[in-house]
Amino acid sequence: MRYLKVAAQDRGRNGKADTVVLNFFRQLPGGPEELSHEAIAVDISADRVVDVLCSGDINRDGENDVLDKRLLDVFADAFLQLNWFNTGNRWQRTMVIRVEHFAKSGAPNAVRMEFHEHARVPCQDSLVYQAAAYDADGNGVLESFTNSDVDFDGVAGKADKALIRRLCTTFLDFNWY
Repeated sequence: MRYLKVAAQDRGRNGKADTVVLNFFRQLPGGPEELSHEAIAVDISADRVVDVLCSGDINRDGENDVLDKRLLDVFADAFLQLNWFNTGNRWQRTMVIRVEHFAKSGAPNAVRMEFHEHARVPCQDSLVYQAAAYDADGNGVLESFTNSDVDFDGVAGKADKALIRRLCTTFLDFNWY
């Protein structure tokens, strides 16, 4: 199984997320999770738009190029809109995103986003919220989304669906499934 664990952090301690850290994990059945890749995006100006990118070969095509930076930029900018972040460089609040189901053709047709908060006692992550995107007809386009308030503004609306679409589609473009 492969999944992406993401944390936004308020390292400037100004009440706004300024850093997005993406950890790409793989886990074989019965084995430990293994960190395979890390990418970082930084919003220096606190305007929810990424200014500095350290992507590496984020889409696993053998090249560290402009496409990798663009994918990280799109994903991180969307993640900054979620209002799901940590104070300082902590990892108390994270989002895990993974392909949950594959079509008979082998193409992904369900992507799940899980929002976790690390509980102090016992030291475990608890699932706080989740959202998903679906490709119902197998054409490679995510067209159905859960009615979820992923930006935590109290309303599950069009902005939330746009964020789910952008995050899930970009995750699929990472080819990490």
